[in-house]
Amino acid sequence: MLIVGNKNLSQLQTCLEAAHNFNISEKKAKEIFNRQISIIRDNWNSICEESELSEVDKKLLWHRQFLNPFSIAFQNF
Repeated sequence: MLIVGNKNLSQLQTCLEAAHNFNISEKKAKEIFNRQISIIRDNWNSICEESELSEVDKKLLWHRQFLNPFSIAFQNF
């Protein structure tokens, strides 16, 4: 699915470029990104424990489905 222009990559940079389409300023978009990243990092272990996720599954999901380096590659926020 195209997100903005001809870009369809699930990256923060792409979302930042599309933010104006939702009346969100670049500054506000960056604040949202940083808050979401912080919440995920701060709560990852406790959520995995609460959901009784195995260590194997926890490691498989981390940096693949959650905070994938490709997705946040342009994180200069």
